[in-house]
Amino acid sequence: MATLEKIRNKAGLLVGVVGLALLAFIIGDFLKSGSTFFHQSKEKIVIVDGQSVGYQEFMKRVEDMSNAYKNNYGGALQEDQQDQIRQAVYDEVVGKILLDNESEKTGLTVGADELTDMIMGKNISPMIQQYFRNPQTGVFDRNALMQFLQIMESEDMWLNYSDVEQQQLAAQKMQWNDMKNVIVEQKKIGKLNTFLSSAMVSNVIDAKAAYEENNENVDFNFVAQPYISMPDSAVVVSESELKSLYEKRKEEFKQEEARVIDYISVAIAPSSKDIQDAIVRLDTVRSELQRTDEVSDIINDNSDVKYADVYLSTTALNESERVFVSKAGIGDVEGPVSEGGNVHYVHKLIGKKEAPDSVKLNLIVLPNFTDDVKLAAYADSLTQVVKGGKSFTQMVLELTNGQGNGDTGWQTEISLFRNGLDTKFVDAIFKSDVNKVFLHRAALRNYLVQVSEKTKPVTKYKIGTVQYLITASQETMNKIYNNLSAYITNNNKIESFKNSGENAGYLVQKEVPIYANQLKLSSLESSRSVIRWAFNSNKGSISEIIQCGDYYVVAAVEGKLKEGYRPLKEVADILKRELLNQKKGEKIVKNLEAKNLTSLEDYAREMNTEQQEVKFVTFSTPRISAIGAEPAVNVVALSTEKGKISKPFAGKTAAYVLSVTDRRTGEQPFDEKTQMQQLNMQNSYRVMSFLQNNALLKEIAKIEDNRIRFF
Repeated sequence: MATLEKIRNKAGLLVGVVGLALLAFIIGDFLKSGSTFFHQSKEKIVIVDGQSVGYQEFMKRVEDMSNAYKNNYGGALQEDQQDQIRQAVYDEVVGKILLDNESEKTGLTVGADELTDMIMGKNISPMIQQYFRNPQTGVFDRNALMQFLQIMESEDMWLNYSDVEQQQLAAQKMQWNDMKNVIVEQKKIGKLNTFLSSAMVSNVIDAKAAYEENNENVDFNFVAQPYISMPDSAVVVSESELKSLYEKRKEEFKQEEARVIDYISVAIAPSSKDIQDAIVRLDTVRSELQRTDEVSDIINDNSDVKYADVYLSTTALNESERVFVSKAGIGDVEGPVSEGGNVHYVHKLIGKKEAPDSVKLNLIVLPNFTDDVKLAAYADSLTQVVKGGKSFTQMVLELTNGQGNGDTGWQTEISLFRNGLDTKFVDAIFKSDVNKVFLHRAALRNYLVQVSEKTKPVTKYKIGTVQYLITASQETMNKIYNNLSAYITNNNKIESFKNSGENAGYLVQKEVPIYANQLKLSSLESSRSVIRWAFNSNKGSISEIIQCGDYYVVAAVEGKLKEGYRPLKEVADILKRELLNQKKGEKIVKNLEAKNLTSLEDYAREMNTEQQEVKFVTFSTPRISAIGAEPAVNVVALSTEKGKISKPFAGKTAAYVLSVTDRRTGEQPFDEKTQMQQLNMQNSYRVMSFLQNNALLKEIAKIEDNRIRFF
């Protein structure tokens, strides 16, 4: 049973590790519902280079991952979590097809012996090592791994467990199989990375250039005239210039298929009556707290945050609690009070004492003996080892064959409480003498404990706090809903919908492009349903009211953007600004050059600005203090002699003149071999990053993503 308990405790981490390795649970599942379930079941979720994944297959994987999540964390999945799981499965199935296809082309494989070595041999996968870590030390525990494998691979042993426990073991085995698949895929990615990186070997010229870019740095003073200081009317941009720049930069304006919508979002906020009703309720809670010191049930029944029966220093209190304890006596009650917003508090000061804020704790979980006498004897034998001169940590190291030393680091009362230790145990730890070793019996485990250090005593408080978020009542929600519904009824054409909002007290977000692979609208949580609706609706359609978290949202479809290049008219403003700045720069530089000025002071007066100083700029400095990203400044600064003034030159956002005040060359000599190794490592890292998120393989694949038809 102890082993099963370990498996249960680690199951959540297993899911997390698998999810991380699969690049899962990253924001963004972008689907919609459209056709009937009967037709959906016959369609394909995604087609990758001709290889398809069907609806039923996809949803089976979604169901498996959802069940694993619920089994380990409990509770129903929220909409955003469901989106994340669907995205995780999509990333998984697409990534597997891409990787399998590429592995087949290049002949990359992972054999059975290689997999065994990564699971239990000399080269155990870092993913497995991360999962099977000693919880006290963070060190990989091979014994725990072998024990786990014995249970996973010997289903006959499962007959010793209940039906519920067997179901849990079956779910954990499925997760374990997922992990093994991930290990294989990660190994393939590693091999493919080695294969590709070996084709990107740096040469001597690359190494020398990289060395010189960082080996020399300069200090300089500069003056700048921002282009915004000159009116746009001072220069002219022609249509032909816009078209020419558009053709040069066209690739930057590729777009996915999109919908353009207008929408209104209305916060579902509590009314003044809701707030007053909540204050009356909290007044009642205050009266109850005043009548008794048994506050646990009162707080847990009324607070959004459960009661913690421990003492806290002021650093662990929120601002409202700190203000309260600074003036309260034992038994005092205050509230309702608010720090602003809709969160209100009621506080009661239950206790106050001088005690260490933190202790440095050594701890080891002892075996579960059936006999208390045997437990006491075993604990005493370990205690005698420490009393004999061996440190607690050394004793644990030897006891666990080097897999742990029992050092849990510095702990506060609240950290121990949140880690599942009961109040009695926490109190015993903080009352213990330094270096004393003692046995503590808990409901499920027995511990041998030593406090090796304590901080100096500080004032600590036991405080009972009711934290209550005031939300909108059903009556208020109905009123907000009905008002918005009336607006839709009175403005049921798109032009009226988007242009009448201000008079009705609504802010209309106009002409917002949205994409099929978009999780939500701006910062609106759980707004995926609006995107699904838009992709399933025609131009001019206005939605019903959709609840998205704490907002009511209604949207209208303005139109559709086709996949391809954004037209010139949509990006003209961006390109025109670039050309305006370019022409302003040329004009400012020409005017300054005509002045024949000889000092930075003169340039500062002419440009109506002041000198500024910058230090330690190299050729590869990405952003320069007080300037930002201006590659032209890097080039001019590094090519100007010390004590000299540069000619006026144009940057991206301003025209500059600079004077180099100091120049330094690094003392580290050029090491061709080391520099090339660093560049090769950087290349390998970049390739691996692209492979991990499938970006590199997606670039050369044909992927038809049909998720928007289903979710």
